[in-house]
Amino acid sequence: MVDTRNAALAAMLAQLKAALGRRDRAEANRLVAGLLDGNAPLGPQWHGIAQLLQVSGEWTLALRAIDAFIAAAADKPAARYSKVVLLTQAHRLQEAHDLLSRLPADVPDRCGHAYVLGNTAMTLGRVDEARTHLLEALRHRPGWGPAWLSLATAGTLAGAGIGDQMLAEAEVAERQGPADLARYCYALGKLHADRGDTAAAYAAFARGAALLKAQMPYSHAADAANAAEAMTGYGDGLLDRVRQVPRPDTGRPIFVTGLPRSGTTLVEQILTSHSAVLDGGELNLIQHAAVAAGGISGTALARHVAQGGTTEALGALYLHLLDERFGTEGRIVDKTIDASRFMGIIAAALPDAPLVWMRRDPLDSAWSCFRTFFIHGVAWSFDFADIARHFLLEDRLMAYWQGVLGERLLVVPFDALVSDPAAWTARLLAHCGLPHEDAPFVPHLTQRRVATASALQVRRPINRDGIGVAAPYRTHMQRFVEIYEGRSG
Repeated sequence: MVDTRNAALAAMLAQLKAALGRRDRAEANRLVAGLLDGNAPLGPQWHGIAQLLQVSGEWTLALRAIDAFIAAAADKPAARYSKVVLLTQAHRLQEAHDLLSRLPADVPDRCGHAYVLGNTAMTLGRVDEARTHLLEALRHRPGWGPAWLSLATAGTLAGAGIGDQMLAEAEVAERQGPADLARYCYALGKLHADRGDTAAAYAAFARGAALLKAQMPYSHAADAANAAEAMTGYGDGLLDRVRQVPRPDTGRPIFVTGLPRSGTTLVEQILTSHSAVLDGGELNLIQHAAVAAGGISGTALARHVAQGGTTEALGALYLHLLDERFGTEGRIVDKTIDASRFMGIIAAALPDAPLVWMRRDPLDSAWSCFRTFFIHGVAWSFDFADIARHFLLEDRLMAYWQGVLGERLLVVPFDALVSDPAAWTARLLAHCGLPHEDAPFVPHLTQRRVATASALQVRRPINRDGIGVAAPYRTHMQRFVEIYEGRSG
């Protein structure tokens, strides 16, 4: 009997490996569900399966797999911490925060415990609690760049106490590895900027950027090739030809794109203040549909349809992953970075989804990108020449998609939005098919998690503080100006 069960288990694992190899999502999910339903004795292997499912966006099965891993580990705190990690990746931050709060303070270690509590509290909007946890992390590990970077997002560092502590920890911070030191440098730049020392602020940001650039070099050729691919093959009415009729409604997501730091989080906050819009974030789900289609170009999409695939199935995959992340109720804002590169797939697979593109003054946007530490790494943001070249590509993409999509794509100038928020909020609601409500006109009163560098800004009334932020640093940005304005290559 035991041999028979072991043979059946081995066969299912072999089938799962084969399904993963050929990217057969449905079969892989069926096999994992069968293993879970049968209480398969996979022990620590459940952790690896949970990670694979997390990457593919299958959160229901991923969380079941991590629970199986915890059960196999006899509910040990270290195993339960793995669920904290998975919950944070799923953006189920309240659950992650609550679970970690119940674990011993030395899991995974005292510094890491306090640091994760600080970051989840920050994203949940509990700033004072977040500061307390992050300072506790620094008590255990002085000078640690990640903790200082998180503190830098919690408000001004200009106060003598916390700012002086950061400077006092500079010597030990220098002994960190380059990735953590870079984080310390970005936090240090924020301190100097808060204190009004623009020269010291620029020097700190520039050093942090240089440390990251050494690890993540930017390839303009690869970036340009990707942008060109995104604009290939969508002419001559392709989008109309590949759509199925009749088709299900695909209007649940609202896509808000544009360069980082261009105001996308503000628009997200406005829209999620509406009672019909429940959540949002940088979801990165559309990439799964692009993989299923065989690429981002219209050429790849046409080939996919010619080979028997459908845009309806691509849309269904995206909507399934949206359900996995948020449940089935309410509309969701998707502000995935680089959605400009997936716009053709979005337009074809989700023909009812509203599309919004944010535009900000290029100089202000360039400075804001340069001074921001992006969690997932944005290689073009470490050098003003690279920033200019990437911005020019995004300008081409916006112009192209305006031509293809017409009025379906609403372009929102950041300066106009913050200068006349009532008028532009009304336009946004109308464009997204949302009835009038008062809450979107006072979005700073909406309590919700915000996991980007704009977290504190969107909790203040809409204002013009973001206009002209590059002016004190313009002398450092000449290379950007030269390339972006076409005076240099």
